[in-house]
Amino acid sequence: MTSFDIIKMALKNLAKRKLRTALTILSVVIGASSIIIMVSLGVALNESFDKQIQQMGNITNIEVNAGFSAKSGITKDNINKFKQIPGVEAVTPMLKSELRLIANGDRYVGSFSAIGIDPDTAQLLGYTPIEGRTLSAEDSGTYNIIANPLIAYGFDKKGKGEPYPKWIYSEEDVKEGTVKIDLLNQKITITTDKNFGVNRKYIGNGSDIGKKQNHKTYKANIVGIVKKTEAYGENYIIMPIDTLEKIKKDMDKISGGNNPNTKKGYDTVIIKCENIDTVQDVMDQLKDLGEFNVYSPIEYISSAKKTNMSIQILLGAIGGISLFIAAIGITNTMVMAIYERTREIGIMKVIGARVSDIKRLFLLEAILIGFLGGGIGVLFSYLISFGLNKAAPIIMSMLGMGFGMEEEAAMKISSIPLWLSLSSLFFASLIGLMAGYFPAKRAVKIEALKAIKSE
Repeated sequence: MTSFDIIKMALKNLAKRKLRTALTILSVVIGASSIIIMVSLGVALNESFDKQIQQMGNITNIEVNAGFSAKSGITKDNINKFKQIPGVEAVTPMLKSELRLIANGDRYVGSFSAIGIDPDTAQLLGYTPIEGRTLSAEDSGTYNIIANPLIAYGFDKKGKGEPYPKWIYSEEDVKEGTVKIDLLNQKITITTDKNFGVNRKYIGNGSDIGKKQNHKTYKANIVGIVKKTEAYGENYIIMPIDTLEKIKKDMDKISGGNNPNTKKGYDTVIIKCENIDTVQDVMDQLKDLGEFNVYSPIEYISSAKKTNMSIQILLGAIGGISLFIAAIGITNTMVMAIYERTREIGIMKVIGARVSDIKRLFLLEAILIGFLGGGIGVLFSYLISFGLNKAAPIIMSMLGMGFGMEEEAAMKISSIPLWLSLSSLFFASLIGLMAGYFPAKRAVKIEALKAIKSE
């Protein structure tokens, strides 16, 4: 018998028992679609997580802190050692402070958190310009500043402001009537007077409004608007570290001297790695120094990916139970087919059919059931996935988890990649092959004469 004859006979035999074949295929459809949908939930979760990772501009950054119990901060010698570690692309100390800014002459005022960095590392650290430019090595020692777009909403009219920063996490949080300043190339003034232009109601809560002090001012220029970075907040201005150090020293003098708790060196250093693959190695070498606290988002990512993988395996196992039940159904169908076709098997042997052909015939029938069920299951899965994704925003809204229009449009709770569809189709066919192996083996062992006499 040729392969074509075997295929034609297998299809004919399946068509003879339409109801039984259809029910068996249906069990495979349910099993295949169950495992696809279950795994697709985990895949969608992983894809969502990967998008979040891509939005994190600091994925290859490592933050090194001196720690509260350390006798000294991170010194220049420490920084030079960090630079020698293989896989390190850039190192910058980081200084944080809070500054009072005056804009549009002296009409608007606001308090903002400030970050001081080596300006030549700004681009590497993810401070990519949306408008204007980012900082560069030439900005060292200058009063050139880059800022997050949300800084524009942090100002108040003089005399109506607050003595602390406004934290605005997105434009959706901006209240109606909030002042918006045109930031790019804005000539601003930095003052050491933290209470300049605040509302008079703050006089009674520790404010030094009205006290005569020799405050200093510094003319600064916002040279670029940069995308927000998730690592260090969203309402920061970024400036050269030597400039911020100078301003802080002046502020300390005015407030009555240096902070007695200030350590020699820096509290924080940011290390930029060459790529994501080198981050863990660099972290291990930093931890071996035993002097500092080391943190990177890669730790959270690794942990989250392990959790996601566990979820995917669990969901796949739940769906796999349905496919296992389908395999039992295929086995049952093929065993029943052998009992019903015993006489036919005997005749095939008598007229010269090879044992291998008979075996191939029954195996092919089982594979076809698995393949057809898997194929229909894939199509059915895409339909279910489409419905789940369309219903996701409605379900989230009912649960009180509202999102923006763009987020809702991109929201997916089920994602079926091509590899999952093809794998499921192959696996369903393989299940059919495995389920049909025992019945096929049983069929070839039937004795020809006894089979012919069988009713």
